[in-house]
This record gives sequence, structure tokens and C-alpha cells, in this order.
Amino acid sequence: MKSFLRVAVSLGLMSAFLYWAFSDIDAASLWSATADVAPVWLVATVATVLVTAVLRGWRWAVLLRPVAPSVTIFDATLATCIGYALNLVSPIPRAGEAARALSLKWTRGCSISAVAGTIVVERVIDMLVLIMFIATSAALLPGQIEEAFPGVGTATTLALVLSLAALVGMIVISAYQDRGVAIVERLLSRVSPRLGHAVGDLLARFIHGLAALRTPSAYLEILGSSCLLNLGYILITWFSFAAFGFHESPEFPGSKAALVVMAISSIGIVIPAQGGIGTYHFFYGTCLHRLFAIPLASAMACATLVHGISSLTYFVIGAPALLVQRRRHGQRASMKDTFEQASEDSAAKNPTS
Repeated sequence: MKSFLRVAVSLGLMSAFLYWAFSDIDAASLWSATADVAPVWLVATVATVLVTAVLRGWRWAVLLRPVAPSVTIFDATLATCIGYALNLVSPIPRAGEAARALSLKWTRGCSISAVAGTIVVERVIDMLVLIMFIATSAALLPGQIEEAFPGVGTATTLALVLSLAALVGMIVISAYQDRGVAIVERLLSRVSPRLGHAVGDLLARFIHGLAALRTPSAYLEILGSSCLLNLGYILITWFSFAAFGFHESPEFPGSKAALVVMAISSIGIVIPAQGGIGTYHFFYGTCLHRLFAIPLASAMACATLVHGISSLTYFVIGAPALLVQRRRHGQRASMKDTFEQASEDSAAKNPTS
């Protein structure tokens, strides 16, 4: 029932935002707006999407280093693409996060609980960076952000408080790992010793995934990769503007618009709709239309194109990688079962050995 509700909410949000984004646009206008798109900027967009995937893989590999040193940037990047690909096709919110952890378990034998800890840290960092960019956007366009998107200021403040609380909480929990796990295990053991041990073990592995927070030397790499990653996202947005020729108008503030639209459209990714479909389009297109006077059809066409290019790039890499990894893992599991069965047969035939 819980899974059904999560899927229903995801699909409901996607449908609602798609309606709000495109209800006032006919298909002919949308198609016409893409007639003069410059292919060279689309190529630049694809190239930058690939670079941002590697940058995100680099940052994740840094977070994983204390708990899974065998994970390379390539491993983390491929797992990231798998996650994005699954988020695109699965109606289950954030199914891609589980796929990322599973990918590293299959390829590097990583603990899913420990990997989950690094993913939580990564998401908190993403939220804090997003809040910083929204605040910067509000400073660049005083009063206009709140007017175009009522309530975004309150939501941003709440998100800031929750994100900082989560970050501080994770640092404290990571610093006092043994004591915290012992308390939880002791309390649950009063109900069931088996439950207490199981939850304690799971919690210990999860907290182990927060180890990067106890490694100050990693902070510089996390900061550097985060800065480059978001610069890449701004470039992707600017390239999409260039593809539609928005930058050719002297009144259009290209760089400022790229930063603001990147920040506001990222809200659509945070909302748990399938693959950001609908939510991303609404915030991206509405931001361009209301704040920078781009015709609605052109704004939504631009949003559709950049979302489609990014999603397709991740899908083309992630989907085949997931299928290959799943097949290889299945083969390894079969070989392991065969070996164990052979060992049992051998032991049965030679009881004295």
C-alpha cells in the first residue's frame, strides 16, 4: 500500500506539473519554436552533461573513499548514470538512488548501507548548494523570484534549516558512532535481541558511510568538485539559451539568466516526480517566461529540449550498463552457487576429509 501511494504521488505530481507547464501551448507552437535550433549548441550541451556526470562521480568517489577505497571515479560515474536512467523510467520516487548503491555492490562488493550513507551526505550537499544559488538569484532579482513563484522564499528558508540540521546531525552521529549504535541496539534489544542486533548492525554500516565527514582533507575536493559541477549546470543552461538564440537579444542577460534558471529549475528535480518530468519543465519554462520575458512556447520548448538531451544522455549510458552489470552479477551468483554445491557434494562423498 505504501509503495502504491508513493507511485501515485509521483505520477500525480508529474501529470499536474505537465498540465500547468503546457496547458496554454499548442503542439504547433511548441514545434515551431524548435525550428531554428542551432545544432552546435546541442552538441556542446551533450558534452557538458557528460562532464558533469564525471564531476558528480568524482565527488561521490571522494565521499566513498573512506568506506570503499576500491571504487574509482569511473565506477561512481557509471553508477550515477544508472541511477538517473532508472529515475527516468521508474515511477517509484528515487529508485535510482537504490540502483546506484546496488551497482557498487555488484561491481565492487560495497555495503549497500554504507553507500546509502554517502548518498545521504551527497543529497544534503546538493540541497545546501541549491539554497545558496536560490539566495543568489533572489539577490540578483530583488522581489521578482517571490513574485513569480510565491512561497519559494519560505520553502527555501525551511529547506536551509532542515539541511543544516541534517548535516550537523550526521557529523555528530559520525563522531560518536559506537556510543550511538550501542544505545539504539540496547533499546531495541529490550523488544527483541535479534531486532536490536540487526538494526544496530545496519545503523553501524550506514554511519560508516558518513566517514568522509570525519576527513577534513576531503573537504577541499568536495568543495572543488561541487563548484565545478554547478558551473557545468550553469553552462548547460546557457548553451540551451544559445541553441534557441536567446543570447542574441541585447536585453537578454545571458549569464545572469543561466544562473537564475539553473537554480529555479533545480527545484523541479527535488520534487519527487518521475525523472523530473513536468516539474523541471514547469520551473525552467516559467522562470524564463516570467522573469526574462521569453515567449512561453519558446521557454517550454527550451526546457523540453535540455531535459530531453540530459535524460537521453544518461539513459544511453546508464540503461545498457545496468543490464550488463545485472547479467554479470547473475553469472557470478550462479558460479558461486555451483561452487558451493560442488563443495557440499565433495564433503558428502568424503565425510572424513
